[in-house]
Amino acid sequence: MRRGPRIIGVAAASAALVASVAACATQAEPDEIGLYYTKGRIEGTHFQECIEPSTKGPGTINDKVYWLPTSLRTWNIQPSGGDTDQPIVAGTKPDDKGQAGPQVVVYATVEFYLNTDCGDGKDKNSPVVQFWEKTGRRYNATTKNPEGWKTMLLNTLVPVLQRTVQGVTRDMTADELDADINGAWAKAEALMRDEFTAQLRAKVGGDYFCGPEYRRGQEVTWEQRNPDGSVVEKHGVCPPVKVTITDINYADKGLQDARAAVRKAAEDAKRKLIEAQSQVDQSRLLSQAAKDPAYMRLKEIEAQLQAAQACAANPNCTLIIGDGSGVNVNAGKK
Repeated sequence: MRRGPRIIGVAAASAALVASVAACATQAEPDEIGLYYTKGRIEGTHFQECIEPSTKGPGTINDKVYWLPTSLRTWNIQPSGGDTDQPIVAGTKPDDKGQAGPQVVVYATVEFYLNTDCGDGKDKNSPVVQFWEKTGRRYNATTKNPEGWKTMLLNTLVPVLQRTVQGVTRDMTADELDADINGAWAKAEALMRDEFTAQLRAKVGGDYFCGPEYRRGQEVTWEQRNPDGSVVEKHGVCPPVKVTITDINYADKGLQDARAAVRKAAEDAKRKLIEAQSQVDQSRLLSQAAKDPAYMRLKEIEAQLQAAQACAANPNCTLIIGDGSGVNVNAGKK
């Protein structure tokens, strides 16, 4: 008669233990921030608080935590080893007759932080919560779901990058971009910076992507290089996203090879011209020096020195200098 209650008591204790384990506090990784949402049938789905990096949050039974990155992130367009091997194809400046310039392919790297500012920790209008509500949730873009994160970037950051690059390259010639003439890449990066950041803000609805200088919740200072090469100091909480050009080539491989051959020929011609000019300059100097008595005396002394050195090596040599008297410079055996 007593075994029944005992079994029921053990089952209840086991259930309580399971519930207790399930409700254990969540632990954030050093480079993650957690967004804690309630998901109950009564209270619905609502943001409750942020779980700061390397801290413990509340237990979750029926609720949900979405993990977002606090570390520096990149989008790499590289021939191999990047996030994509497909470069951006862009037009270039038309020639004097209005003919469209050759197309180029652009490889670049984007560096950014996700703006993970959470205000007082429970601010539903803070940047990180608004990013999740407006963009992240749609793609399930979390650190636990890399494919969702990549899909989010492909649908937000990448189209803006393509449009910005294509707008900038149309103001430069293909030769300038291909050979990085007169710092063309740095100029293009400076032109893209503000435009890319503004378009990305409009695309996602806020300052949710910040540059490498970003520090959570802090105003920072960074140097901004302008297209003319000047540098100015800027301040703010969300610096511009950084775009770095890593390579630009002609889209047409045949045209690229032809241009390379032309440049090589030009460099060879330049080298030959420099060598010829050097020879002309040397001849001109020698011609002018030949008319100088001091130069003639120098050459005479050099000739005597050479003769004396040659005679010194011959034991039978007698060197005649100046007044014709014999000077035996080596008194060896005859």
